[in-house]
Amino acid sequence: MQRVAAGVKVMVFNSILWTKGQTGHLAEEDPDFFVDLNIDQIINGITAAYGDYDLRPLFDTIPESIETVRYRQEIFRDLQNMETLAALRDYSTRMKSVNRRLSGIEKLAEYQKQGWHLDAALMYFDAVRDFAARLESADLDSQGLRSLRDYVKEYVDSQSFRETSEEAGRVKAGLSSIRYEMAIGSSRVTVRKDRGRENYNEIVHDAFSKFREVKESAGNRQHLNDPSMNHVEISVLALIARLFSEEFRALMSFYENHTGFIEPVMARIYRESQFYISYLEYIKPVKNAGLEFCIPEIGKDRDIYCIMSFDLALAHKLSSSGLPVVANDFRLSENENTIVVTGPNNGGKTTFARSFGQAHFLAALGLPIPGREARLFLVDNIYTHFEKSEDPENLRGKLEDDLMRMRRILESATERSIIIINEMLSSTTSKDAIQIGRKIIDLIRKKNSVCVYVTFLDEFARLNGVVSMVSHVDPSMPELRTFRVLRSEPNGLAYARAIAEKYGLTYEKIVGRIRE
Repeated sequence: MQRVAAGVKVMVFNSILWTKGQTGHLAEEDPDFFVDLNIDQIINGITAAYGDYDLRPLFDTIPESIETVRYRQEIFRDLQNMETLAALRDYSTRMKSVNRRLSGIEKLAEYQKQGWHLDAALMYFDAVRDFAARLESADLDSQGLRSLRDYVKEYVDSQSFRETSEEAGRVKAGLSSIRYEMAIGSSRVTVRKDRGRENYNEIVHDAFSKFREVKESAGNRQHLNDPSMNHVEISVLALIARLFSEEFRALMSFYENHTGFIEPVMARIYRESQFYISYLEYIKPVKNAGLEFCIPEIGKDRDIYCIMSFDLALAHKLSSSGLPVVANDFRLSENENTIVVTGPNNGGKTTFARSFGQAHFLAALGLPIPGREARLFLVDNIYTHFEKSEDPENLRGKLEDDLMRMRRILESATERSIIIINEMLSSTTSKDAIQIGRKIIDLIRKKNSVCVYVTFLDEFARLNGVVSMVSHVDPSMPELRTFRVLRSEPNGLAYARAIAEKYGLTYEKIVGRIRE
């Protein structure tokens, strides 16, 4: 089958659904990145039900062009219209049925293979026609879906599509008009053209229909569509083909001339539309739990914020269990680049850092992100340094290994990079950790990378120019974590004193008990 006008093809290929221009680079250049931020859990969850589509490369690749990101965001805005999303889903579902019909047909008998091929073609033509009609009536603003609508319309109106679909219809009509008689003897089966005799199939079916729970129409079994044909049925089909040679010649001709009836761009649209559908399906239960998603404003300046951000991987787990999810805000002005997060253990510090990294990663893919409203910048990469257990096979000490990893990060990071550090330097003394940590923060600030530094050392949060955020506890019950991370001065000693007071472990109370 020939394609449609070259001008339309160029437009679609340059602005296909998921990408435009440069495709970008793999985010997995840092092997720790996906695991530390739970990005691997998110992508595995998105792609789990879409194994046939090879979607992983689409979610692994960070675009280099801000135009690509905005291009995808426009499509997601259009897909907020349920009718538009339903049109894309319906086309996807029907194309999946077409591919299932085509899979494995080479193992079938010759006429059966040709029949399955014809049915798949008819399903495809109907799917494309309906898709074109639904796009035609859709209210579309995005460049991607408008280009898609124009392409599909011109394809459906093309002479090649019209002639091929009409040919398929004629072949099907010819086969459907076939009527034959079959006589089964003790060792012989005879097939001849129908002579207008009474249809015993219908008589027997009607006689026994009252004994059947589910009624079926008589004569609806189509051998061409039954994958379990045995050698007798195959032989009978060959006899029918000899009796109705003209109809079966037309079937063979259609198969030979239109083996690749699926237009390449339509096949590409089918696969790449899953980029949008799979993500929307993944976040659906989280949205149903009352959490918000937004399409962030994306720019190149560093005045960034996100309201009600949360860890998507964690939220997906908690929402499925009916457990609440705590959302937090973050903000950095253009002259700020480092957030130091302190507070009690198990208070949500690491979860906050993960949500910060996830927001920028998802935004860089052009996806809606967790949050009510956001403005972010387009990152070139995200680097993580999370605390890891010591490797007994590693001849270096843990501190040396941490510093080597940090050095590699600082050598690669740019002013468009994000660096997320979680509980580093726990293997050395507090004095040395403070000295080394200050040096690391100073180097990151000179690189002008954006950094979130989770630490148990309050001293880092008091450095000049650093934004201090603290994981808070319930003031009346300091042993209870609120999981709220807010801008405030570090107050680790205040938490310790409150807990000590609750359990009677302050200096005064201990001394008092000793004196008693």
